[in-house]
Amino acid sequence: MNKKKNIMIIIKKLIKIFSRQNFNILLKNGYIDNKCFSTAPSKFGVINNIDPYYISGLTQADGSFSCGTIVTSNGKNISFKPKFEIVVDFDSKQVLEKIQLFFGCGTITDRLNDHTSHFIVHNKEELRSIIVPHFKKYPVFFNKLHAFNLLIKILELLAANFKDRDNISILRMAVSMNAASRRTEEQIQELAKILGYNKKINKIPDTISNESSSTLTNSSTSKDIAKEGMTPGFLAGLIDGDGSFNITFQKNGNIKPVLSICIGSNALPFRESCKNYLGDSGALYKSKSIFILKISKFNDIFNYVIPFMDSNPIHTEKKVHYDIWKEVCFIIKNELSSLAGQSGTGNKLSKTSLLKIVDLAYNMNKSGKRRKLTKVEYINLINKIY
Repeated sequence: MNKKKNIMIIIKKLIKIFSRQNFNILLKNGYIDNKCFSTAPSKFGVINNIDPYYISGLTQADGSFSCGTIVTSNGKNISFKPKFEIVVDFDSKQVLEKIQLFFGCGTITDRLNDHTSHFIVHNKEELRSIIVPHFKKYPVFFNKLHAFNLLIKILELLAANFKDRDNISILRMAVSMNAASRRTEEQIQELAKILGYNKKINKIPDTISNESSSTLTNSSTSKDIAKEGMTPGFLAGLIDGDGSFNITFQKNGNIKPVLSICIGSNALPFRESCKNYLGDSGALYKSKSIFILKISKFNDIFNYVIPFMDSNPIHTEKKVHYDIWKEVCFIIKNELSSLAGQSGTGNKLSKTSLLKIVDLAYNMNKSGKRRKLTKVEYINLINKIY
């Protein structure tokens, strides 16, 4: 992983040093592996081979479009700061470096307090010329599409001369972009008063997620759009953001590999689209305000999930988890051929295979912190069973 990270750093430095012409000479003469690049346009002339649909899928899961508000020092006006952002765990920072290289803009910052890395684009010209065209071509959906469309409108209004700006409309759009905004109604009204507006600011409803018509999007329903837009690359990005590859270790010694994908309650049409790529046996569970799709049957794992993931790579730390998860699946399959078409419950592995799987995968996610038994405790349990 460190080797890949160092390569990315070297590539970015080379791109900044050389013009497109000189950099292409390096590619032509084999000094840099041309498999790592495509010829799609970007600020620096070349980009790495990350799927643009993957970026949109990851944005659907872990990205956001927003607009901050900053009261000027004299307290008499408001400065608006539109922003595109993707947030991942610090261990997955390398994917943000790939995305930064793809777009040729933005900054990456680390936040030690919550162990996260952030890719941020806040330059208005870069938002207009790079980010907006990308998401028009490779769209996001539902609540993210609602926020993206508002971002476009905000950027249009901010392009006007300062004295001619419709700041009330900008404020209304800014506070309507994300339902989970931390702004209280009182704070919103205080901002309006600074702009000389004493009436209540009514938020723009998210009619896209609610499947009704909207003046901010096309006439097609979001359900239809989701079916068209759920490309393999988009789904890979969605899984990389909101998916997890887990191994369930039961007290009776049974092992169960599971792919789980979190799906927002307003994004359920994705479930139907997932069937085309991941099989139709997955079970949907309600958890608070979201749904979790769980796929555990071996027929779908081997006929759909593994072929799909091998053909559509993910780029975060979950790639390491997937490789371990896949190895566990094959250990089980090779030893217990009778598992084909079943979830694995009720079938016993040999002690040797079970201990191998425990060693591989028990602490795979979050270092095993969420498990009721420690790795040592589970091994002791296995020794008692066998």
